[in-house]
Amino acid sequence: MSKYVELNEKTVVEYVNNKMDFFAPDAEYVCNEIGDGNLNLVFRVKDTKNNKSLIVKQALPYVRAAGEDWPLDIGRGEIETHILNIEYELTDGLVPKVYFYDADMYCMAMEDLDNYIIMRYGLLDYNQYPYFADQISDFLVKTLLLTSDVVMGHKEKKENVKAFINPELCEITEDLVYTEPFHIGARNDMEEALVKFHKEEIVEDEELAREVAKLKFDFMNNAQALLHGDLHTGSIFVNPESTKVIDPEFAFYGPMAYDIGALIANLIMNYISTKASLEEGQLRSKHEKFLLDAIRDVVDMFKSKALELWDEVVTDKMAKTKGFKEYYINDVLVNSAGVAGCEMVRRTVGFAHVKDLDGIANDEKRIKAKKENLHLAKILIKNRAEIVTGEEYLRLIEKYL
Repeated sequence: MSKYVELNEKTVVEYVNNKMDFFAPDAEYVCNEIGDGNLNLVFRVKDTKNNKSLIVKQALPYVRAAGEDWPLDIGRGEIETHILNIEYELTDGLVPKVYFYDADMYCMAMEDLDNYIIMRYGLLDYNQYPYFADQISDFLVKTLLLTSDVVMGHKEKKENVKAFINPELCEITEDLVYTEPFHIGARNDMEEALVKFHKEEIVEDEELAREVAKLKFDFMNNAQALLHGDLHTGSIFVNPESTKVIDPEFAFYGPMAYDIGALIANLIMNYISTKASLEEGQLRSKHEKFLLDAIRDVVDMFKSKALELWDEVVTDKMAKTKGFKEYYINDVLVNSAGVAGCEMVRRTVGFAHVKDLDGIANDEKRIKAKKENLHLAKILIKNRAEIVTGEEYLRLIEKYL
């Protein structure tokens, strides 16, 4: 294929075999589309006879939920491939291995994480992952600190900023995370029972709007490090021993706080979902404890690991000034709390929701949970300067949830 054609379950096997020598001649194929996102086609191609498989991911030129009314640049897959290769090296394999990228078909093939589960679904089944906080904090420290100005040569880093400009997907974030959820209309999507609450508690809160504006323009102008750009529990594969981060197509050079905050927000929303969906008992207590420990440890491990690695890898002379590393990492964590709040708002009243909240079966409990989520989000945004430790998150969760 020398021009772009959308793949399907029937054509993807032939496509893969034309591109690479991966499967045996006697392979017996099963192929399924497994993607549930808006931006890509994702297929698992498996040889059941030899128990070998891979994933094929093809960028779509539009947002699936909106059809051709919302076109997208399909060249983003090249950025994603490049990012995965960089992250694979930086993190010793905390992302899937890429086998090839096809610039004509805007398509990649990569390692199949068939013994993993998408973390969001694992958490919704109340599973716990004991190594997650340690591994994801490694991912955050190594992908963010090692791609920043304090480590990289400044000219090389600026070339990277230029290479990873991702305007269309950044615009999605700017609109769907930092703008539309704090106004009425646009592509917002909420239950009728939330309309009045959203207007009074979110839209009409001028202090909140001012703080979100600060966070938005930090996102747009602070080319601090190479971000994943969409680091939520739907972009993470896990099993009891291992963590793998996927889908970095929103990647660009931006504020470190964005990746950290988005992840924390999704852990908080699962905590809210658990409280609303489960009766009090051993399972609920066990899962809540795991989530609270994970929230605390992601924050505190990021901080301690970043400060420790700093002395080994930092090259900028001024960055070695006594006391600067503590200032720098605390500044990242301040805005992480603000980002978490913005993510929580947009996942409740914006265009793209999460199953954690929408899946709460009881109508009364679901609306109550969503209001609690919005209220805590406001606290995180407006009081973010005070929230730089894991214990501060836990204190607020205990107080407001």
